[in-house]
Amino acid sequence: MAVEPQLLGDERTVLRKKVLLLAWPAIVENLLHTMVGIVDTAMVGRLGASSLAAVGLANQVFNISFTVFAALATGSTALVARHVGAQEPKKAGEIARQSLILGFFVSGSVMILLLLSARGLLGFLFRRSETVVLDMSAAYVRIVASALILNYFLIVINAILRGAGDTKTPMRITALVNLINIIGNFIFIYGVGPIPAFGVAGAAIGTAVAQVCGGVLALITLLKNETLGVRLSDSFRPNLEIIQRIANIGVPAGIEQGIMRVGQLLYTMVVSSLGTVAYAAHQVALNAESLSFMPGAGFATASTTLVGQNLGAERPDHAEISGTIAKRLALLVMSSMGIVFFIIPRPLVRIFSNDPEVIELAAVCLRIVAVSQPALAVWMVLAGGLRGAGDTRAIMKMVTVGFLLVRLGLAYLLAIVLDYGLIGAWIAMGVDLFFRGFMINRRFKAGQWKAVKI
Repeated sequence: MAVEPQLLGDERTVLRKKVLLLAWPAIVENLLHTMVGIVDTAMVGRLGASSLAAVGLANQVFNISFTVFAALATGSTALVARHVGAQEPKKAGEIARQSLILGFFVSGSVMILLLLSARGLLGFLFRRSETVVLDMSAAYVRIVASALILNYFLIVINAILRGAGDTKTPMRITALVNLINIIGNFIFIYGVGPIPAFGVAGAAIGTAVAQVCGGVLALITLLKNETLGVRLSDSFRPNLEIIQRIANIGVPAGIEQGIMRVGQLLYTMVVSSLGTVAYAAHQVALNAESLSFMPGAGFATASTTLVGQNLGAERPDHAEISGTIAKRLALLVMSSMGIVFFIIPRPLVRIFSNDPEVIELAAVCLRIVAVSQPALAVWMVLAGGLRGAGDTRAIMKMVTVGFLLVRLGLAYLLAIVLDYGLIGAWIAMGVDLFFRGFMINRRFKAGQWKAVKI
């Protein structure tokens, strides 16, 4: 069994401060994303059920493409962090340039695909949906897709900045983008002055305008960054060696995210077969539980950055301690939230529903997942640490076993075969989280990730 590295008290204090300084802007950024999602849903929801369904279907399509973007961003973060830690700013800047080049071609290809075949793709994926919903959804997809290249720049540049140890700038950019999104939605959905009400198309216009502004602002920020030193006058010729390094980390991360998407879809199919009340309670409980994701994601970001930078600086002991400190802080915060979920679940689920049946069932589910909050904290933060080390293949394997075999297999057994219904499905979710939490904790402590070459 691996022994935790020993550091002086002052060194631990410094690392703890670094974790907190990196984590809190990321937590705020995730909160902003959550809040703007709620506001968007409320604005579109006022247009009626068909409009809400149309935007929901469109977002399912974009979620698939964003999985690809997030995977490439993972490779960029890990490599930039490694070179910044090694005091190699020129190489970090070259990673940033190649990430933009790679992303331009990938996002451009996705953009063309969506512009040309949005209606056909939606009709294939959601063939049981009403024609009017599919038509509105296709219009939404085409409008938002027109901003896809700049939206990729927004995503990947924020990831690059985090790798360089700057989480405050992505937070500020996200805050501005979300504000523009809300204002744009209000103007274009409902109409203001000479601007007519565009309805669902207006929601797409507001989103596209916000993403264009965010992409341009992120690009300007990157060009002004002294550490990375990226300039428009630099060579933007593709470097296949660097692109392959990004892909070696990003492709397993993308497969992992793809497996998660497929697993979530299959898990949702199991839950939806349990009836309307069960499915509604499932959605309500998920919304309530999502409150705990924000601190977990923040500490995961800190873990990714510090593990990568310390490995680049050839301080694997500091890398391990940084990940461990981030894990313990996340455990403290998310376990506290788990206690709240367990003690007072009903007031939380009432925020999302007033149906007595739904509230009672969702409250039971929230109590089940409350118990697994410590495992979720361990998984989120240490997965972030392994991503920072470039050990994304290990994460991919754990997700494959945990999500597809443990969660789905147990969900079908408990919910369908043994007839425990939604409670059985949520027990399966909890078991999966404990399994993955245990596996990634063991992987992190074993330390093979310290020797990963990226």
